[in-house]
Amino acid sequence: MLVLLIALAIVMILRIQEIKHVDEGVRNMAPHFLENGVEARVMSHREARETIEELETMCRMPSLISEQVPRLREVAAKAASWAAGAPTPSPELTAAVALRKAALTLRDYALHPSEGTISRARRQLQEARVALEGGRPVGSSTDALRDRLQNLEQAHREHLQELEEAY
Repeated sequence: MLVLLIALAIVMILRIQEIKHVDEGVRNMAPHFLENGVEARVMSHREARETIEELETMCRMPSLISEQVPRLREVAAKAASWAAGAPTPSPELTAAVALRKAALTLRDYALHPSEGTISRARRQLQEARVALEGGRPVGSSTDALRDRLQNLEQAHREHLQELEEAY
């Protein structure tokens, strides 16, 4: 029985070491998923909160969103620069990515109005607010990788949105 317990302890120790190794690999990989051509800026929490409030106001007055597309482009560009300048993982990275998603979602609303789109933007803005207010602990390396990949996905979606808006 003692041999079985020792063997089980050894297996558990090896599994823990394997998990630490994988986590370290993900942590080392995440910072390399940066968007090309974006100048990194340190996020101002005050400015980020003001931007969240501005987009929340747009959500309450959706009939004006189509007039705000240039401003939404600016917001997305600012959020992209904040994401590029944010540590990995960090609340700033999570907030920047969520804010960028919300700006793009509202741009999508300008072309395809629906209450579902406004609801999605509100959830994204809430995610940004919660991250900034410390409502979630600093994420794991997996969360950091997710945030970095979502940021790259938003860049791709923005390019597609530009094409759709042009036609």
